[in-house]
Amino acid sequence: MKLDQIAYAVYDDEEESRLKRALGLADKEWIRDYVIAESVVHFPDTGRQLKIERQTAILQFNYDLGIELEILRYTNMHESFNILSPMAWMNGGESLFISHQGFHLEEGEDFPTMDGFPLVQETWTKSHTSDFLNNPQSRGYGRTYHYRIHQLSPGTVVKFIKRIEPK
Repeated sequence: MKLDQIAYAVYDDEEESRLKRALGLADKEWIRDYVIAESVVHFPDTGRQLKIERQTAILQFNYDLGIELEILRYTNMHESFNILSPMAWMNGGESLFISHQGFHLEEGEDFPTMDGFPLVQETWTKSHTSDFLNNPQSRGYGRTYHYRIHQLSPGTVVKFIKRIEPK
C-alpha cells in the first residue's frame, strides 16, 4: 500500500475553478470520470448506517504535482450534501475541503484493520466514463474500485482504495 492521492471535495464549478487557479493547475490536463457507485455511510457517534443505492460523482485527476490530485464533486447530493458525505459533516458542513488522503492497495492486499479508527464510508463503484477504464486497449479496462474510508480524528479521514480487475 502506498499514500499516493490527495483529494479535495468541491460543491460547484466556482469552487472547482478557484481551487485549480490557486494550485496553478487551471490550464493543466485533468482526467475526468463520471462515476456511479453504491455506498454505505457509517455514523460512528450513533451507530447509524445509511445505504446509498446510487451515488454519483464527477472525479477529476491531475498528476502535475507528482501525486494523484483528485477533485471530487458529488452530483446527487443537493441539500443532503452534509448528510451523505461523511467528510463534509466532519468538516462542519464546509463545501470546499480536503476530502481525504488516499492509499492504493497492492494487488491481493487486504484492507488494514484500522483498530480504533471508525469506518465512516464503504463504496463500490459500478460504472465509470474515463477512457482509461473504458478503452479496451487500456491497462485499466473494465476496472472498478472498492474503498473504505476511516476517520482518524474530527475532520481527518483516510481512504483505502482497492482496484477490482475484471475477471
